[in-house]
Amino acid sequence: MTGERGQATWDYVIVGAGSTGSVLAERLSRDPAHKVLLVEAGGPDTSPLIHMPKGIVKLVQSPAHIWAYQVEQPRTPGSNVPEVWIRGKGMGGSSSINGMIWSRGEPEDYDIWGRDHGCTGWNGGSMTAAFKAIEDHALGESDMRGKGGAVRITPGTQRYPLAEAMIAAGRQMGFAETDDLNSMVGDRVGYYSHNIRRGRRDSGAQAFVKKARKRANFHAMTHTLVRRVVIEQGRVTGIELVDKDGARWIERVAGEVIVCAGTMESPQVLERSGIGDGAVLRGVGIETLVDSPDVGKRMREHLSYALAFRLTRNVGINRKFLGLGLVREVLRYYLTRTGAMAYGPFEVGAFCNAAHPDGRTDLQVYMGGYVFALSDDNHPVSLGVIDPKPGLSVYGQLLRPTSEGSVHVRTTEAGDNPSIIPNWLSTEYDRDAAIKSVRLMRQIAAQPALADVMGEELQPGAGVESDEDILDNFRRNATSGLHGTGTCRMGADERAVVDPSLRVRGVTGLRVADCSVMPDLITGNTNAPAMALGWRAADIILAERKAVAA
Repeated sequence: MTGERGQATWDYVIVGAGSTGSVLAERLSRDPAHKVLLVEAGGPDTSPLIHMPKGIVKLVQSPAHIWAYQVEQPRTPGSNVPEVWIRGKGMGGSSSINGMIWSRGEPEDYDIWGRDHGCTGWNGGSMTAAFKAIEDHALGESDMRGKGGAVRITPGTQRYPLAEAMIAAGRQMGFAETDDLNSMVGDRVGYYSHNIRRGRRDSGAQAFVKKARKRANFHAMTHTLVRRVVIEQGRVTGIELVDKDGARWIERVAGEVIVCAGTMESPQVLERSGIGDGAVLRGVGIETLVDSPDVGKRMREHLSYALAFRLTRNVGINRKFLGLGLVREVLRYYLTRTGAMAYGPFEVGAFCNAAHPDGRTDLQVYMGGYVFALSDDNHPVSLGVIDPKPGLSVYGQLLRPTSEGSVHVRTTEAGDNPSIIPNWLSTEYDRDAAIKSVRLMRQIAAQPALADVMGEELQPGAGVESDEDILDNFRRNATSGLHGTGTCRMGADERAVVDPSLRVRGVTGLRVADCSVMPDLITGNTNAPAMALGWRAADIILAERKAVAA
């Protein structure tokens, strides 16, 4: 039975405390006249594994800290190998469990939003301003970097000879070496920057929600699911919540609900609220209040694939994560906040063009001086199990797949697994990009800078050489980049789920602000863009409120 708790009404209810929701929580609660409620399905960010950067290895396997989505559609026809996509669950969302790579995408990504999708006010300039506002970059302020913002950005925290050789291999490929991979476009190589502050993860929870919590007008609920948004006569009047014990109630809303639950959850919140494709909603017994056919559709996602190589000499960093080496590194971390536990999973990165006909960046490469232990069929034994023998990983993500998938509710209950159809490699371009990306990553590993230490190719192996064999291996071993966009697409057309002010079409008092509204893919990781989107969303919301007050 659903009831109401108290008579309080909220000016802003933010659904989801992830990368975008965290920013909005802090920005919207600055004005003491705004009563702001933040609702998060997971718990607080109290685990020491969250704050230790290398804690990612355990976090991504912890049911307490992740959503683990079972994908309905297998990667290969007839396959019974399950595919699982994860997202962060808890204060900070995915920013509390991710690899902390601070990748902003390229300005052209956002110019496309305005130029091709009619998203007025969204472009490279406006998003660069948002990035600069939230950054406190160790390299200092520039036209492309911010200084003094809430999120600390540290570049190149872990350097060692093999990493330098990887960068040299990129130079030999013709890539430009840079100390800031976000400062330029085109083929480039360098050390990744991470949102890490003095050896600790600088998540959305730490950078933004922590400030909001000090304000009397702000309240956060954890371990609380949002079943639906309550809509009466075309306007949002509340949200129906479910706590961890199954109790249900409605919180009343005088102002707006801003759904920031992410590419996987935001469309489900809309669908459970009666907003979506009528056929999908009828199939699960939900009354259609707003027919919005693209809710849960138009999903695009990066696709990832890893090459693994044996090294002839132990010049990598695998020993730091094994036995006494691991003990030493953990002790070093807790004593000094330095060492292998204090940085992200990959040190060296590259962005380049592998297959896109217009020459735009379409491949992101991650390189590290270790490999995960492989089974007899060349699958990783388990994430986090490092091979004791020396190795080098070259991990790539296709940044511009054109295949579109979907995510839809199966039931009316929050927390139930949705139907996920990725449609991986369903277009000719995607299949061509997969083949060319593997060949390009092999080229990087074959450069003279690495020749004196490179041994055999472990995955996919030297026997996988023809286009057909490469594509087959890619299809079987690729994994989701976990950077999905588009399921609540922003645009000016009638099918767009939200308008350029992030307002859900067909209902008053409801917005969506997270990666789900991005109408196109980002050229890189999505944590930083999600935070910048939150900053821009706050600007838009506050400007509208000021205009109404005037």
